[in-house]
Amino acid sequence: MNTADILIKNAMVLTFDQEMHVIENGCIAIIEKQIAEIGTILDMNDWQGREVIDASDMLVLPGLVNGHTHAGMSYFKGMADDMPVIRWLNEKIWPAEAKYMNAEFVRLGVEHAAAEMIRSGITTFSDMYFYSHEAATSCEVAGIRAVIGEGVIDYPVAMHQGADDMINYVTRLHKENKNDLITFAIAPHAIYTCNKDNLKKALKNALDENMLLHIHLSETQEEVEACTKEHGKLPVEYLDGLGIFEAKTLLAHGIHLEDRELEILHKRGVSIAVNTISNLKLASGFAPIHKYEQYHVNYCLGTDGVASNNKLDMFSEISTTARLHKALNRDASFLPAKHILQKCINGGAKALDLDEKIGSLEVGKLADMIMIDMNTIDSQPVYDPYSHLVYCTSTEQVKNVIINGKIVMKNRKLLTLDEDILLERAKEFRKRIQQ
Repeated sequence: MNTADILIKNAMVLTFDQEMHVIENGCIAIIEKQIAEIGTILDMNDWQGREVIDASDMLVLPGLVNGHTHAGMSYFKGMADDMPVIRWLNEKIWPAEAKYMNAEFVRLGVEHAAAEMIRSGITTFSDMYFYSHEAATSCEVAGIRAVIGEGVIDYPVAMHQGADDMINYVTRLHKENKNDLITFAIAPHAIYTCNKDNLKKALKNALDENMLLHIHLSETQEEVEACTKEHGKLPVEYLDGLGIFEAKTLLAHGIHLEDRELEILHKRGVSIAVNTISNLKLASGFAPIHKYEQYHVNYCLGTDGVASNNKLDMFSEISTTARLHKALNRDASFLPAKHILQKCINGGAKALDLDEKIGSLEVGKLADMIMIDMNTIDSQPVYDPYSHLVYCTSTEQVKNVIINGKIVMKNRKLLTLDEDILLERAKEFRKRIQQ
C-alpha cells in the first residue's frame, strides 16, 4: 500500500497536459510538494492518504496564473475610478503612493491580495511593485506562489535613491532567496519612466542572474506616439534595439502593436500578459489577441492591480476576455473555452518561465491545484466542464486550494491567513487614506 500526504478521490480531473486528458473518477496522490501519482480510482486502489479529500462533484485542475498585478496596492482599491490612465496615474495613484507607500503598507497589502487571489483560485501571480522583500514575506505566510518584480524607475521612490538601488536590491534578493515558492524579477516600469541607460542596466542583471524581465508596454496610444516621436521607433522596436528581449521578457498590456512588432515578439519568444478588465475600465483599448494568435506570440491573462481593476478575479478575466474578443472579431468560434483556459494556465506558466514546474497536473510537477464545486443550481447540468469554467463559474465555487503540496484553503476557509484580521486592517487603512 502506497501512502500519500494528501489523496484526492472521486474528482473529474482536468490535467491540462499536452493531450488535455480528462480523468473521470480521478484520483491524485500528493507527497510533500509534488504529484506522486494520478489516475482513476481503480488505477490507484493501492493508495491511502494521511489526509483524504472527497472531490465528488468537483473539477480538479491546475491553479490559475495571474500574469500581471500590483499586489501591494490593495488598499488603493476603488480610490480612483472613471478617468484615463495618465490622469489616473498623475493625479491619484502617484501622489497617494508618495504619501502612503512604505514597507508596512506593501507587506499588509500583499497579504490582503494573496487572500483574495487564493479565494478566487489563483495559485501563482506575477507582480510589479516595490518593497519586494516585504511582498515575499507575505507570500510565504500566505503560501502562494509568486514571481515578484521590483519596479525600476528613473527617480527616487520607496526606499530607493534611484534605479541603481532598485536593480541592486532585487538582484540581491534573488541571490539570497531560499524559498521555492518565490522567484524574483526585474521590472522596469515602462519606457516613459525608465531611460535607455537604466533599461540596459536592468537587462544586464536579468541576463547575468537569469531573471525574468517584466515591463509595461504599449498600454496606450499616447505612449506609442511619444516613443515614436522621441526615438523614431515603435515601442517593441525600441526595446529590441536595446537588446531587452535577450532576457526572458513579459510585457504587460501589449495593446497597441503593429504587425512588424508582433513578428519581433514571436522571433524573440516574448510573452504578453493581457489585462482585459483593467484596460476596459481605463479605456486603454483592446489587446489584439487575434494578431497574437496569427503571429504565434505566447500570451496569458492578468488582472492588473485592484487600483485599476478593483478585483483579483481570474474567472471574470477569462470570461470577459473570451466574450469580448468573439464580439470584436465577429466570430463566435474565436477563443473557445478550452483554448482561453489553456492560455491562462499553460500560457501563464510559460510566460513566467515556470512551465517545467507548474501549469499541468502530471507526475513530478509541483502540486498546485484547485477544486471547483459543480454541484450548484447555476452549474447543473454539466455537459462540457471547460465551457462551465469560462461561462458559468464564479469564485465562490472555488472550494479547496493546494499550493506546493499544502492545503491553503479548505471548504472556502483560508488556513494560512485570518480573514477577520485582514478585513479590520483594510478598514483601518481606508480611514488613514480618507483623512
